[in-house]
Amino acid sequence: MIKRLRNISIGDVFKIFRRGLNTGYCPICEKKTLFYKKADWLRDNYHCIRCSSIPRQRALLQVMQQFFPDWRNLNIHESSPSGATFKKFSSECQGYLPSQFFSGIPPGVLYSGHRCEDLARQTFDDESFDLVITQDVLEHLLNPIQSLKEICRTLRPGGAHIFTVPWYSWQDTKIRAIQEDDKVVYLEEPDYHVNPINNEGSLVVTEWGKDLIDTIYASSGMTTTVIHIHDKQAGIEAKFIEVFVSRKLSGSTSSLTDRWVRQ
Repeated sequence: MIKRLRNISIGDVFKIFRRGLNTGYCPICEKKTLFYKKADWLRDNYHCIRCSSIPRQRALLQVMQQFFPDWRNLNIHESSPSGATFKKFSSECQGYLPSQFFSGIPPGVLYSGHRCEDLARQTFDDESFDLVITQDVLEHLLNPIQSLKEICRTLRPGGAHIFTVPWYSWQDTKIRAIQEDDKVVYLEEPDYHVNPINNEGSLVVTEWGKDLIDTIYASSGMTTTVIHIHDKQAGIEAKFIEVFVSRKLSGSTSSLTDRWVRQ
């Protein structure tokens, strides 16, 4: 495993050893490994030396293994995939369908190896998927409410949206930008995150706060469980490491209560 450090510059190698290495077992490549810190912000910089996965990806996979151990046999849609989890899902799940949003490309069209889809206006049929995955996508959506409705629409009854997002659980949600007449209006200083398919980056639209779970239920009817994992052996150590599992009800809410009324 140390040989893999040869692909890293000498300066970075010294920094890695100074920050410290941790041995463990990676839930993505499913092997004993070394986890190393490329920078102090672990959420994006605490890598598996074998597959280069980062903590939130490993946390998401661990949750999938726990809640949906048969995920390899399910139909899964992932919006805006990248990195180690994309490689794993693509190679191990025959029913995996990745999509990206490409400005100017018609929805539903295959472009650069991915299907073009706008989460707020998806072209998929109702109840197409068992699972929908988004990783750090929800904070970048200009129409998150409609996107949550669409995710729920495309899920089969009992299906789930599994996602990560930076969650400021101690404060109210902050809306940093809105869309008016096809223009983006900034309410706060623009903040952009790295986007693997767009050099301009992705604008942070929303800093989700303590009302996130209620917002999901109010917009889609999905109930959400929040899982916080701290597992040094799996290399899951970082801030904003929560994984969210929003489930679509197996039936209507009225059907659950009507039988009690008839008693």
